[in-house]
Amino acid sequence: MTTSDRDRDAYRKEFSEISRPLIQELNALGYEINTVDDLRDLGRPWQSALPVLLKWLPRVKHPGVKEAIVRDISVPWVGNRATPVLIDEFRKAQPGPGLAWAIGNALSIVGIEGFEHRIIELSKDRASGMARQMIVLSLGRIHTPEAEDAAMEALEDETVKLHAIFALGNIGTARAIPKLEPFLTDKVSGCRKEAQKAIRKIKSKFK
Repeated sequence: MTTSDRDRDAYRKEFSEISRPLIQELNALGYEINTVDDLRDLGRPWQSALPVLLKWLPRVKHPGVKEAIVRDISVPWVGNRATPVLIDEFRKAQPGPGLAWAIGNALSIVGIEGFEHRIIELSKDRASGMARQMIVLSLGRIHTPEAEDAAMEALEDETVKLHAIFALGNIGTARAIPKLEPFLTDKVSGCRKEAQKAIRKIKSKFK
Protein backbone atom coordinates (compact mmCIF):
# COMPACT_ATOMS: atom_id res chain seq x y z
CA MET A 1 0.00 0.00 0.00
CA THR A 2 1.41 3.39 -1.01
CA THR A 3 1.51 6.46 1.21
CA SER A 4 -1.28 8.05 -0.82
CA ASP A 5 -3.43 4.91 -0.37
CA ARG A 6 -2.86 5.02 3.39
CA ASP A 7 -3.74 8.71 3.44
CA ARG A 8 -6.97 8.06 1.55
CA ASP A 9 -7.90 5.21 3.88
CA ALA A 10 -7.18 7.37 6.92
CA TYR A 11 -9.27 10.18 5.47
CA ARG A 12 -12.21 7.85 4.77
CA LYS A 13 -12.01 6.39 8.27
CA GLU A 14 -11.93 9.84 9.87
CA PHE A 15 -14.80 11.01 7.63
CA SER A 16 -16.89 7.98 8.63
CA GLU A 17 -16.19 8.35 12.36
CA ILE A 18 -16.97 12.06 12.46
CA SER A 19 -20.17 11.75 10.43
CA ARG A 20 -21.46 8.67 12.33
CA PRO A 21 -23.55 10.58 14.94
CA LEU A 22 -25.17 12.61 12.15
CA ILE A 23 -25.92 9.47 10.13
CA GLN A 24 -27.40 7.80 13.21
CA GLU A 25 -29.67 10.76 13.83
CA LEU A 26 -30.85 10.72 10.21
CA ASN A 27 -31.40 6.97 10.35
CA ALA A 28 -33.59 7.48 13.43
CA LEU A 29 -35.78 9.74 11.26
CA GLY A 30 -36.26 6.90 8.79
CA TYR A 31 -33.51 7.71 6.31
CA GLU A 32 -31.69 4.50 5.52
CA ILE A 33 -28.32 5.91 4.52
CA ASN A 34 -24.69 5.02 5.12
CA THR A 35 -23.09 8.36 4.22
CA VAL A 36 -24.14 12.00 4.21
CA ASP A 37 -23.99 11.99 0.42
CA ASP A 38 -26.55 9.17 0.24
CA LEU A 39 -29.27 11.59 1.29
CA ARG A 40 -29.26 13.20 -2.16
CA ASP A 41 -29.66 9.83 -3.89
CA LEU A 42 -32.74 8.59 -2.05
CA GLY A 43 -35.12 9.48 -4.85
CA ARG A 44 -37.62 10.94 -2.41
CA PRO A 45 -38.04 14.19 -0.46
CA TRP A 46 -35.97 14.63 2.66
CA GLN A 47 -37.26 17.88 4.14
CA SER A 48 -37.42 16.48 7.66
CA ALA A 49 -33.63 16.00 7.58
CA LEU A 50 -32.98 19.72 7.19
CA PRO A 51 -33.10 20.66 10.90
CA VAL A 52 -30.61 17.88 11.65
CA LEU A 53 -28.24 19.02 8.90
CA LEU A 54 -28.42 22.63 10.04
CA LYS A 55 -27.73 21.58 13.63
CA TRP A 56 -24.64 19.61 12.66
CA LEU A 57 -23.17 21.96 10.06
CA PRO A 58 -21.63 24.41 12.57
CA ARG A 59 -20.70 21.62 14.98
CA VAL A 60 -18.64 19.52 12.58
CA LYS A 61 -15.00 20.54 12.22
CA HIS A 62 -14.01 18.14 9.42
CA PRO A 63 -14.10 20.17 6.16
CA GLY A 64 -15.08 17.12 4.07
CA VAL A 65 -18.09 16.34 6.26
CA LYS A 66 -19.04 20.01 6.28
CA GLU A 67 -18.89 20.11 2.49
CA ALA A 68 -21.08 17.00 2.23
CA ILE A 69 -23.70 18.66 4.45
CA VAL A 70 -23.49 21.85 2.39
CA ARG A 71 -24.10 19.89 -0.82
CA ASP A 72 -27.16 18.29 0.78
CA ILE A 73 -28.73 21.65 1.55
CA SER A 74 -27.84 23.22 -1.81
CA VAL A 75 -31.40 22.90 -3.12
CA PRO A 76 -33.98 25.63 -3.84
CA TRP A 77 -36.73 24.19 -1.62
CA VAL A 78 -34.63 24.98 1.46
CA GLY A 79 -35.66 28.62 0.99
CA ASN A 80 -33.80 30.95 3.32
CA ARG A 81 -33.83 28.62 6.33
CA ALA A 82 -30.19 27.64 5.81
CA THR A 83 -28.96 31.05 4.69
CA PRO A 84 -27.75 32.54 8.01
CA VAL A 85 -25.87 29.35 8.88
CA LEU A 86 -24.28 29.22 5.43
CA ILE A 87 -23.20 32.86 5.65
CA ASP A 88 -21.57 32.24 9.04
CA GLU A 89 -19.83 29.12 7.73
CA PHE A 90 -18.57 30.97 4.66
CA ARG A 91 -16.94 33.57 6.87
CA LYS A 92 -15.20 30.86 8.89
CA ALA A 93 -14.09 28.68 5.96
CA GLN A 94 -10.59 28.74 4.53
CA PRO A 95 -10.71 30.63 1.20
CA GLY A 96 -10.27 28.40 -1.81
CA PRO A 97 -11.94 26.04 -4.26
CA GLY A 98 -13.13 23.51 -1.66
CA LEU A 99 -15.50 24.09 1.23
CA ALA A 100 -15.75 27.87 0.91
CA TRP A 101 -16.60 27.65 -2.80
CA ALA A 102 -19.23 24.98 -2.07
CA ILE A 103 -20.83 27.25 0.53
CA GLY A 104 -20.82 30.15 -1.92
CA ASN A 105 -22.47 27.91 -4.48
CA ALA A 106 -25.12 26.92 -1.93
CA LEU A 107 -25.84 30.60 -1.33
CA SER A 108 -26.46 31.01 -5.06
CA ILE A 109 -29.16 28.32 -4.89
CA VAL A 110 -31.02 28.73 -1.60
CA GLY A 111 -33.25 31.70 -0.79
CA ILE A 112 -31.52 34.89 0.30
CA GLU A 113 -34.58 36.98 1.16
CA GLY A 114 -33.85 39.00 4.28
CA PHE A 115 -30.12 38.50 3.95
CA GLU A 116 -29.42 40.61 0.89
CA HIS A 117 -27.19 43.08 2.72
CA ARG A 118 -25.01 40.29 4.10
CA ILE A 119 -24.67 38.75 0.63
CA ILE A 120 -23.55 42.11 -0.76
CA GLU A 121 -20.97 42.39 2.03
CA LEU A 122 -19.60 38.91 1.29
CA SER A 123 -19.33 39.72 -2.41
CA LYS A 124 -17.01 42.62 -1.60
CA ASP A 125 -14.56 40.62 0.52
CA ARG A 126 -11.63 40.07 -1.83
CA ALA A 127 -9.84 38.04 0.83
CA SER A 128 -12.26 35.21 -0.04
CA GLY A 129 -10.74 34.98 -3.51
CA MET A 130 -12.42 32.66 -5.99
CA ALA A 131 -14.61 31.22 -3.22
CA ARG A 132 -16.90 34.21 -3.65
CA GLN A 133 -17.53 33.62 -7.36
CA MET A 134 -21.03 32.27 -6.87
CA ILE A 135 -21.82 34.89 -4.25
CA VAL A 136 -21.02 37.57 -6.82
CA LEU A 137 -23.30 35.70 -9.19
CA SER A 138 -26.02 35.90 -6.52
CA LEU A 139 -25.94 39.69 -6.75
CA GLY A 140 -28.06 39.22 -9.86
CA ARG A 141 -30.89 38.06 -7.62
CA ILE A 142 -30.84 41.31 -5.65
CA HIS A 143 -32.39 44.07 -7.73
CA THR A 144 -31.10 47.07 -5.81
CA PRO A 145 -28.61 49.84 -6.62
CA GLU A 146 -26.36 48.52 -3.83
CA ALA A 147 -26.16 45.09 -5.44
CA GLU A 148 -25.49 46.61 -8.84
CA ASP A 149 -22.73 48.80 -7.38
CA ALA A 150 -21.14 45.71 -5.82
CA ALA A 151 -21.34 43.81 -9.12
CA MET A 152 -19.76 46.69 -11.03
CA GLU A 153 -17.00 46.85 -8.44
CA ALA A 154 -16.44 43.10 -8.88
CA LEU A 155 -15.80 43.64 -12.61
CA GLU A 156 -12.36 44.88 -11.59
CA ASP A 157 -11.44 41.53 -10.01
CA GLU A 158 -10.13 38.93 -12.47
CA THR A 159 -11.27 36.02 -10.30
CA VAL A 160 -14.95 37.03 -10.30
CA LYS A 161 -15.41 39.34 -13.29
CA LEU A 162 -17.28 36.74 -15.36
CA HIS A 163 -19.75 36.17 -12.52
CA ALA A 164 -20.18 39.93 -12.13
CA ILE A 165 -21.08 40.21 -15.82
CA PHE A 166 -23.77 37.55 -15.36
CA ALA A 167 -25.09 39.38 -12.29
CA LEU A 168 -25.32 42.73 -14.07
CA GLY A 169 -27.19 41.14 -16.95
CA ASN A 170 -29.72 39.75 -14.50
CA ILE A 171 -30.10 42.98 -12.54
CA GLY A 172 -30.71 44.66 -15.86
CA THR A 173 -30.44 48.42 -15.41
CA ALA A 174 -29.14 50.67 -18.15
CA ARG A 175 -26.41 52.25 -16.07
CA ALA A 176 -24.50 48.94 -16.17
CA ILE A 177 -24.06 49.08 -19.95
CA PRO A 178 -21.06 51.47 -19.99
CA LYS A 179 -19.36 49.24 -17.43
CA LEU A 180 -20.01 46.13 -19.53
CA GLU A 181 -18.99 47.51 -22.92
CA PRO A 182 -15.20 47.27 -22.32
CA PHE A 183 -15.61 43.52 -21.81
CA LEU A 184 -16.78 43.12 -25.41
CA THR A 185 -13.06 43.09 -26.27
CA ASP A 186 -11.82 41.33 -23.14
CA LYS A 187 -8.95 38.86 -23.45
CA VAL A 188 -11.19 36.12 -22.01
CA SER A 189 -13.57 34.78 -24.64
CA GLY A 190 -16.18 33.83 -22.02
CA CYS A 191 -16.27 37.40 -20.77
CA ARG A 192 -16.68 38.74 -24.31
CA LYS A 193 -19.55 36.36 -24.98
CA GLU A 194 -21.37 36.98 -21.70
CA ALA A 195 -20.90 40.75 -21.87
CA GLN A 196 -22.58 40.71 -25.27
CA LYS A 197 -25.45 38.65 -23.84
CA ALA A 198 -25.80 40.86 -20.79
CA ILE A 199 -25.91 44.08 -22.82
CA ARG A 200 -28.43 42.59 -25.21
CA LYS A 201 -30.56 41.41 -22.29
CA ILE A 202 -30.53 44.83 -20.64
CA LYS A 203 -31.33 46.70 -23.85
CA SER A 204 -34.26 44.38 -24.57
CA LYS A 205 -35.96 45.64 -21.41
CA PHE A 206 -36.08 49.18 -22.74
CA LYS A 207 -37.43 48.58 -26.22
